[in-house]
Amino acid sequence: MAGAARVALLVLLLVYGVCALSGSKLSIHTGMGDNSWAVLQQGQPRLVKLLDNFSQAADIKQQLPGIIIVGRIYLEDQPNTGDPKQTAQQWWDGVSSTIAQYPAVDYWEGYNEPAVGSLDDMEWYAAFEVARVQILAHNGFNASIANFATGTPDVTNAQIIEAFYPAIDAAIQTGGILGLHEYSAPYMNSSFDFTTGQGWLTGRYRMLYSQYLLPTNRALPLVVSENGIDGGTCGVTGCSTEGGWQNFCAQWAGSGSSDCNQEYMNQLAWYDSLMRADDYVIGSTIFTIDISGWESFDITPLVPDLIKYLSNQ
Repeated sequence: MAGAARVALLVLLLVYGVCALSGSKLSIHTGMGDNSWAVLQQGQPRLVKLLDNFSQAADIKQQLPGIIIVGRIYLEDQPNTGDPKQTAQQWWDGVSSTIAQYPAVDYWEGYNEPAVGSLDDMEWYAAFEVARVQILAHNGFNASIANFATGTPDVTNAQIIEAFYPAIDAAIQTGGILGLHEYSAPYMNSSFDFTTGQGWLTGRYRMLYSQYLLPTNRALPLVVSENGIDGGTCGVTGCSTEGGWQNFCAQWAGSGSSDCNQEYMNQLAWYDSLMRADDYVIGSTIFTIDISGWESFDITPLVPDLIKYLSNQ
């Protein structure tokens, strides 16, 4: 069986092996709470990403058999110098007790949005991820590797991308997945090229897969573990608003979209349509809900629309 076909079969088995979940590939990035439970129980998404609060992971699995859970443990520091193998062991020493306590989590992230702007950075990070993947596998757990920030790494620099191949190979060998972040502003498709079907911000994962991973039989399953509207991308698209989607309501209204919640839901549905066209994509988790400090990104007002959308797919 060809590599791409194997990945597609794995994704199908991961998502549909036990029960029929939503046909959508959208879900939530959450610290868990009542609003998150409403989305999970009523929308029945195929995956969820948990930040720091894993106490309800087993309950999520019990109520939604077949759901995929990605876990991230917040790290105060992400050292990227010295021996990468020793650093990976230090990472494990700091998180192992938490990971062992929550076997219902399917994949564990390591660093969040690491610096990979230079070849040296990427080579160090790849070696760190290889060691981290192997440590997790040795202890009976699976990794979500990479978790690169929006717009990174440089997909026009083959040397930098290929330097990460050892980590991808290690994840493939141990049943891991790839994690990426994709945001845009003022619209989800602001940097998207409808002629090529790819984008520099959203839809960027297609560049990585079409140019590098699919041709080399490295198309491991993908979770876009953060996505949505982020004014931090305005340097690419030319907008000037800071923060998350709620800060763009006035701009959208000025363009004729008076219902901000529905406008954002429509944009997310468009992104969903991209992912659903790619068999190697497990799904994406919208940033964010039930996590303090990110008020303009908070999708609590969107919960009824999101549940309705997930339920209808």
